[in-house]
Amino acid sequence: MTRRDDITELLHEAAEGREGALDEVMSLVYSDLERLAGKHMRRRFGAGLEAVTLEPAALVNETFLKLVRQRKSFENRAQFFAIATRLMLRALTDYHRAREADRRGGGQVRVTLTGIADDARSEPSITIPALTEALERLEALDARKSEVVKLRVLWGFELEEVAEIVGVSLPTVKRDWRFARNWLADALGTS
Repeated sequence: MTRRDDITELLHEAAEGREGALDEVMSLVYSDLERLAGKHMRRRFGAGLEAVTLEPAALVNETFLKLVRQRKSFENRAQFFAIATRLMLRALTDYHRAREADRRGGGQVRVTLTGIADDARSEPSITIPALTEALERLEALDARKSEVVKLRVLWGFELEEVAEIVGVSLPTVKRDWRFARNWLADALGTS
């Protein structure tokens, strides 16, 4: 049985009420999530990361705590990551708002979206609330394309992994990613 199958099976066991199944899921995915959160934060906050007081581990912990509080069952791995993504975005947005409230006009925490604008241009920089709002609009337009972006940008999954999680072919994910990148560049004013 693969690790992916283990996670799906544990999610089903948690849905059936087996005590500790979600804890086992967390133990299986925690180091990956922390690594991905760190990679995401370094890539998104760049050189300004030292000014960001939210640690990747804290982001993963906050996300998982909210996940456990709000949801007792998950249909599959894709639903788990979809809900975790929403909660992570919410945690990042809350962090951003709290920082801004403390600073009142100081430098903003910025997020950069590598690959959204053409490579020839400088890398765009947007705020977390702007990204969240754009992703909500994309989700209303096409939920699958929005999910592809969230898994790529927020979790750092490769296209092959995204295809597996979403349950579609790699060529479909590649088309979704190209469309979503261009759509987000337009929506965020980075094109």
